[in-house]
Amino acid sequence: MIIIFYVALFLYISTLSLMSNIVDYDFWARLIVGKTFFQTGTLLNFDFQSFGPTRQWFDHEWGSSLVFYSILDNFGDTGILVFKALIIFATYFILTRIILLRRRHLYKSIKLNPLKEASFNILFFVLLTQSTLVIVNSTVRCHLFTFLFFVIWLYTLEKSRLEHNNRILWILPVSMIIWSNMHGGCFTGLGLLALYIVGEFLNKKQIKPYIITFILSIAALFINPYGPKYVYFLFHAITLSRPAITEWQPLFGGLYFDKLLKFKFWGAGITTLSWIILNRKYKNQTVDNRKKRLINIYKSLDKTKAIILIIMLLLSLKSVRIMPFFAFCSAAFLYDDIYQKVLNKKLPNFINNIKEIFLCTLLLFSFIYTIKTTKIEILPSKFPYVEAEFLKANNLKGNVFANFHYGSFLAYKLYPNNYIFMDGRYEETYEPNLLKRVGIIFEDDNWKEELHKQHIDYIIIEKNQGKLASRLYYDNDWTPVMASNEFILFVRNNIKLNNPKIPTNDFEYYKKHKWETNIDWR
Repeated sequence: MIIIFYVALFLYISTLSLMSNIVDYDFWARLIVGKTFFQTGTLLNFDFQSFGPTRQWFDHEWGSSLVFYSILDNFGDTGILVFKALIIFATYFILTRIILLRRRHLYKSIKLNPLKEASFNILFFVLLTQSTLVIVNSTVRCHLFTFLFFVIWLYTLEKSRLEHNNRILWILPVSMIIWSNMHGGCFTGLGLLALYIVGEFLNKKQIKPYIITFILSIAALFINPYGPKYVYFLFHAITLSRPAITEWQPLFGGLYFDKLLKFKFWGAGITTLSWIILNRKYKNQTVDNRKKRLINIYKSLDKTKAIILIIMLLLSLKSVRIMPFFAFCSAAFLYDDIYQKVLNKKLPNFINNIKEIFLCTLLLFSFIYTIKTTKIEILPSKFPYVEAEFLKANNLKGNVFANFHYGSFLAYKLYPNNYIFMDGRYEETYEPNLLKRVGIIFEDDNWKEELHKQHIDYIIIEKNQGKLASRLYYDNDWTPVMASNEFILFVRNNIKLNNPKIPTNDFEYYKKHKWETNIDWR
């Protein structure tokens, strides 16, 4: 039965992964870094494609760039999609091993063979994957490595403390060398380890091995191609507020107040179940004194488990980006409680038949969808392909201003003829006030003065950017020369266009040539 469960889980996760087979805004920047490294043998430490004020760049995702570029270059779209499905499945697979590890500890009298007796409920994992769908199963992004390493660390730490096996902790600092060069989310691992130290201290257990591991893991951060400044940048990055990045906004903030309902239901369900379990423990005590009851509850708690769940829940409320970590931890630590209270119940035969039909349908649908999806999709509403093609086809050189979301795409497509103002790496690569200048151009009354300061020749904006678009339409210095369904290209009037070539609106052409670029260091 365990094999059927894993097959169903793999196909289902693959389907969720392939349903979001579009390109991330920053994926183009990852390809540029990877291409530059494999052609020159060097890593970029400055943004050579920007005409805006830049600074020394410490790329905390350079390792991911090499992986993404090499897979795409050798195996194409299919390779990237398969890699994405595999790394997400590996994350959930390790999560199931944590659950089995904890069950062996909780029920030592039961001899469980993890290959035969898993007692996994596919419906639980459907709800789990759905709750994290927006973040985990979105586009191909570097944080996929962070999710994988996080559950590897969680498994290692649980195995260490439950089996009193401190020797296995060597995995953490060694893996940190890789993790910290793949994605800045490596600090979630350090945070998790810190919570284990506090929790085990409160559990009155030995914490010296964890402290040593924590120190060694921090030391592992210094093994990188940029030196100590890279570590300083990583520490600095975790303090940034990121007001312009939507996924760093609060879960119940204005942007997400009525959204992400699946995760909110998950969090509410987990919190409610935990409260019910604790309340029953409180009421089932024979002691009459309320204070003694609370003391007994505290003594019976696994402090490590409680602290991790509470902190991860609070962090997920503060930032949407943390949602998956709470979901992973709650599944790992509470699955057995949920199984005993909810899932391990005898159901009527017709309900069991419905479950079997659901599982078979899930397998069939997932298999069909998985084998037929082999291409990464590009959407005309997501990137200004037509406008970029206009500049390229007419050999128009100069500086391009656009919303920073499209910066890396335009850099990938238009370099060396055109330079961009900035892209999504604004906190890493550019001067801190550059994002404010973007806001001035889009919103302030002195927008025109700011445009002149930056020596901008071309502007590509979305049609729904009403204020700036209407200003440019009625300004004598700018002319709209190209418009697709979603974007408009404005050209400064002193740039002469004689019989310009008009690019095709057939999006099949752009799908066919989506990875073409003039960046070539050979």
